[in-house]
Amino acid sequence: MTGLLFLFFFFRPIMFMDIGWLVFGLNVTEVFAIFATGILIIAFILRAVVAKQLNISIVDFFLFSFVLWVLFIYLLYIDRSHLKEAAKFVLPFITYFVLKNVIMDVKSYTRFLKMMLIGYAVPILASTYLIVQGRGLYTVLFWTGLSRFSGVYANPHNLGHCMALYLMALVLYTVICSEHEDILPVLKQRLFFIFSCTISVFALYCLYKSYVRTCFFGFLLFIYYYLFRVNKKLLALLTMIMGVVLVLSAAVLYTIFSDMFDAAKGPDKSQFGSGRPVIWMHNIEEFASQPLDGILAGVGVGNINSHIPERKRRQIGDMLNSHNDFLDVLTQTGIIGFFLFVAFQFCLFQKIRLLEGRERYVFLALFLTVTFMNFVSNSYVTRFGLGQMFYAILVYIELPEHKIRRMQAAAEAEDPEKLP
Repeated sequence: MTGLLFLFFFFRPIMFMDIGWLVFGLNVTEVFAIFATGILIIAFILRAVVAKQLNISIVDFFLFSFVLWVLFIYLLYIDRSHLKEAAKFVLPFITYFVLKNVIMDVKSYTRFLKMMLIGYAVPILASTYLIVQGRGLYTVLFWTGLSRFSGVYANPHNLGHCMALYLMALVLYTVICSEHEDILPVLKQRLFFIFSCTISVFALYCLYKSYVRTCFFGFLLFIYYYLFRVNKKLLALLTMIMGVVLVLSAAVLYTIFSDMFDAAKGPDKSQFGSGRPVIWMHNIEEFASQPLDGILAGVGVGNINSHIPERKRRQIGDMLNSHNDFLDVLTQTGIIGFFLFVAFQFCLFQKIRLLEGRERYVFLALFLTVTFMNFVSNSYVTRFGLGQMFYAILVYIELPEHKIRRMQAAAEAEDPEKLP
């Protein structure tokens, strides 16, 4: 079972790569993703058979309620829904439930997270090589001449999000290792420390060359929130350094954020954020015009305007790609689906608040960052791979070891003399 999990955590980051091969009409990376999910399910079954118990909480009630609701919507609007998109909605949630019933202690979690970080080295190094060589170019923006790279990924957004996730996961791993006496701190893992520092430099370079502004803001939010809670002096130093960098990079920043600057200066605000406010307003108006069943259950999973021929043929209505995961959940699964999704997120947030020390703050930083990116872009909901890795990382918050430690602490506080 441990070997199966090692395979998942090591190879899952590599599966983000855009190899371009098709198997039965699916990209080979999507086939690998299905294979990886199958590995997790096998590990879950083996664990359940051996341990004869399940790690279940209120989180799972809303998790499976949302999964069943998406399945219901797919069947209800089968003429306009898409099985592939429905699977992308729910499989990351299944990953969370399965993994939290397989990984049972902090030491095992850190081993698997370390394997994931090592696995990320392959696409990061390959992307860096391609970008330095001037290859892996996705597009050159006509109005600004900005060259956006995708590296070994399908597009710059996938590249940027994966680089940001790697960097945040490395910080999580470092904090967790430092909080437990029985786990070797990252600084003492000398070979891995040098390796991860090197890969981090390459990841930052790839993140920059992707020019995905959502990831820029998101990663800064992650760092700023965490440092604000644990080290304000370092935060002040970082702010000063960032101020100098911003001044020296003013011309480049203006190019990257030209639509925002131009919209702020001129009367036409429609192009702010690549036209997001206009798209959001259009989709809200389209959703509001639906009949009662459309308000409650949405317009159908995957029923959005698309360049993909099969989806275009089956589209009903004029719903656009929202560039907002929360809005996509609302319009495609209705008010009921949106409520279940938000309730699931709220339960996760409450579980994070039960953590202690720096672990609580670093996971809150991750959760708030992902929530922000979900609100302003297609991120950890509509990008299946990202969602699966995010929920795989998040299983830490429900490890049985935490519950046992809290019960022992409560018992000691109540009557320390009765403890052995």
